[in-house]
Amino acid sequence: MSHSNAQFAAAGNRLWLCGLIGLTLIGISVPQAFAQPARSGDTGPGGNRYALNKDHSKMLFSIGHFYVSSTEGQFTTFDGKLAFQPQAPEHGTVTIHVSPDSISTGIAARDDHLRTADFFDTAKFPLATFESTNLVQITSRTGKLAGMLTLHGVTKPVTLNVTLKTPDLNADRLEFSAGGTLKRSDFGMNGFMGVIGDDVTLTIEAEFDRER
Repeated sequence: MSHSNAQFAAAGNRLWLCGLIGLTLIGISVPQAFAQPARSGDTGPGGNRYALNKDHSKMLFSIGHFYVSSTEGQFTTFDGKLAFQPQAPEHGTVTIHVSPDSISTGIAARDDHLRTADFFDTAKFPLATFESTNLVQITSRTGKLAGMLTLHGVTKPVTLNVTLKTPDLNADRLEFSAGGTLKRSDFGMNGFMGVIGDDVTLTIEAEFDRER
């Protein structure tokens, strides 16, 4: 590989890493009133900051029901921040929040039950948080993003399969898709096991817009 080609490949890998660090998930975010301020030192000179655009993002989930069907739903109130330095993407950080109280499955009575102490206990735990910790690149456009998820008062590591959909990390809009599976029992939500499954599948479409 020529010297110029090697430089181009290295730059491409840096941009990819920077972008994937910006995804969260993991699924999970909250309104500005809940959002925590970015940590000092998140970006240096030349650093960029992005905010999750809830109007162009979706956080969907699916869980088994009686082993023969599934229940789908989403969270509708979320927020997130991405900060990174293009020349040092390994220093990038992402914090995402979600309000479990915003759960929506299309049936009001079921949503009300999910907010109780049988499940999310939103009166006691009004906020869920994901903070990125590590990225492992798989291909030029895909990777595995690890982070710590705090949900229902429990903090556990989770990993998402992520795909970069915007190749230009200097664009004003960065788009990603992500997916993964977690066990609700890992977060202390053990109610109605056998009737409702343990594995929860997450499907996320996220857009981050540059802050001005």
